[in-house]
Amino acid sequence: MEFYKEKEIFCYSCRKKTIFTYRDTYRKNGVDSHCSECSGIWFEWQNRAVEREMEKWIDYNKHLIK
Repeated sequence: MEFYKEKEIFCYSCRKKTIFTYRDTYRKNGVDSHCSECSGIWFEWQNRAVEREMEKWIDYNKHLIK
């Protein structure tokens, strides 16, 4: 089933790419994820929101980063 697939994602708790496993008991895709490396709980929507903000920051400041 697609719902139970693992996904590689950046963990902001342990600061590296790791496998996050979906753990929602109501079959809601991507609501709750578990980092297999640091055993911390991280919500995927928060993770993606932080990634989007980082992308915006890089895009906005790309003239400063060379």
